[in-house]
Amino acid sequence: MTIIGEALHQGGRAIAHSNDTNTNFFRSHETAALCCSKVSSLRRTATVPECSLAWSKIARSSMDRSRARRVARTASTGNRPMIVYGDHKRTENARQLQEAAIEMAQGLDRMPCGIRRHAALVGLFVSVSELVQGLADVDFKARGVDTNSPSQRQGARLLVGLAAEVARSWRSGFAVDGGIDPRLLQMLTALDCKAEVLTGSSEGYAHYALYPESYLGAAQVSGLDANTCVIGIRSIGLGLAAMVAAAIGAPAPISVRPIGHPFDRRLNADPRLVAAWRNEPSARFAVVDEGPGLSGSSVHAVVAWLRKQGIDTDRIHLFPSHSGDPGAEASPDIRETWVRCRKHVAITFERTFPESSQSPTLRDWVAEAVGSPKLRLTEISGGAWRSLHYADEKRWPPSTRGTERRKFLASAGQDRWLVKFVGLGETGLRKMQAARMLHQAGFGPQVIGVCHGFLVERWTDGTTMDQLPLSRQRLVAAFTRYLAWRATNLRTCEAGASLLALAEMAVHNASEALGESQAARLRTWFSKQTPAKVLERVEIDGRLHPWEFLVGSDGTLIKTDAVDHCRGHDLIGCQPIEWDIAGACVEHDLSEAEATTLIGGMDSRIDARLIDYFKPCYLAFQLGLWSMAAQSENGWERARLEETANRYEAGLTRFLGQARAD
Repeated sequence: MTIIGEALHQGGRAIAHSNDTNTNFFRSHETAALCCSKVSSLRRTATVPECSLAWSKIARSSMDRSRARRVARTASTGNRPMIVYGDHKRTENARQLQEAAIEMAQGLDRMPCGIRRHAALVGLFVSVSELVQGLADVDFKARGVDTNSPSQRQGARLLVGLAAEVARSWRSGFAVDGGIDPRLLQMLTALDCKAEVLTGSSEGYAHYALYPESYLGAAQVSGLDANTCVIGIRSIGLGLAAMVAAAIGAPAPISVRPIGHPFDRRLNADPRLVAAWRNEPSARFAVVDEGPGLSGSSVHAVVAWLRKQGIDTDRIHLFPSHSGDPGAEASPDIRETWVRCRKHVAITFERTFPESSQSPTLRDWVAEAVGSPKLRLTEISGGAWRSLHYADEKRWPPSTRGTERRKFLASAGQDRWLVKFVGLGETGLRKMQAARMLHQAGFGPQVIGVCHGFLVERWTDGTTMDQLPLSRQRLVAAFTRYLAWRATNLRTCEAGASLLALAEMAVHNASEALGESQAARLRTWFSKQTPAKVLERVEIDGRLHPWEFLVGSDGTLIKTDAVDHCRGHDLIGCQPIEWDIAGACVEHDLSEAEATTLIGGMDSRIDARLIDYFKPCYLAFQLGLWSMAAQSENGWERARLEETANRYEAGLTRFLGQARAD
């Protein structure tokens, strides 16, 4: 029996029957944190929570931005969660991260004032935040308890100084030029960076257009002052806490890392962290984080710990990223905490960069980038982009509106551009580089640049491939060229789910949708597979659905949305190119002969066994993804999503029937 098969057989019953979704679910040295969507077979009924995009015109009237990011991941069905989401971390050398940050800081010296310098400054802040939180976690691991050690104080002071630089630039309307305070560069250089640290892009910065400047705005109107103990919840909360401290003139924040089950976190922190504040009646406590999420347990853990230190609830203020309540997994105690504590919600992107102010707004950033001052922006987030490609709404494809990136159509006369959020700092810059490579190879639209997290591309006119299908021969040829190019040019060392984690996901989701007998059949099938060891991953496309391709008037085929999905907040991550080949086979129902032609045309060596291994994984993942989206919709939108999920359920059922016959 293979190692994968043995692990699946030993762990299969736990996967099928356990209600526990703690972060030890992945037993293959994965660093992914399990985030789930409580969905089950669409044949069952479900209570549908409100969840969509507050910034979408479609959703703005009844839904809150909060639920777009986190509560959209669950639907309270009373059943176990399907596995859809994951968070891929990576181990990096702290010294190398420090040197990269120093280079970024020195680069500001040569930059004139404007949005580009401000974006670079925020990128520096995000990068240093990831480094400092990583070092704090190393300190926590060594001590076994959160303390305000000299190294942590040093890092926190550096973050507050950088936050103050961001605040100065933001408040001036980006009128500040030149480098940062030289003392900050000295503090950055002085950080003890001998360790290896665990890092990863914070989901708000990378996916959901959460800007650190929004916490400056929330803190400014909070009424809090310098007599405030600011506490950041690592990871992203440490940097956001520095923003709050800088805005109200408070001392450098302390940070804590709640531990334990994701829905029942607790703190292991030294009481001396707050000793100087505890007996000062006028002192206040600000708890800062990106949440709340499914349970709100991280914020609750901090509040509960403060109350154990004798601090009354009315002295505790929360700084969340949204105004919604915790998700479906919140206990009564957590909900009571959320009601009783005063909250200062991070202001929205529109209020952070308002049209009414004298500061340049997104429209101004894009106008500068494209060289057209008279520019109009139209939001096409939340699936609204479909109206630009489909004359009949009944033909719209499904859309995971609750997790779509913010996007706009920019227009000036006959010229149009797509403006899409791709991430702050290095995250956005990496995606811009990939987008430029795709365009140069003839697979993607022309790239104009990145404007503080938003990628600007020339708008591509064309008909989606689901409305204008290609001939089978041309389809296979197009996919061969495209996937061969990705396999050669987008190789990466970035993490993705292991083969074992993918198999566990597939078995688990099959159990939820099809029942335990079918899951057992899939588990047995995996136990007999012996794919070659995965040696090389690439930045996969991950979305090869027909509506993701545009057929131009000249017959050219353009792939839309081709840089995001391997770095999304889902389980899959970067994978061997065989994942995309399996996806193409499923999405376009390639025959065995067509698949053989595609594989034969690839420049790189392809493992056909790995393609076979990935097919049920792909089907089970897509089943979970679209099922989750269906639970947060109604009417036509829900019907589209259910139909799509049913298609993958039927595909997985067929696969298992063939596997049984074999």
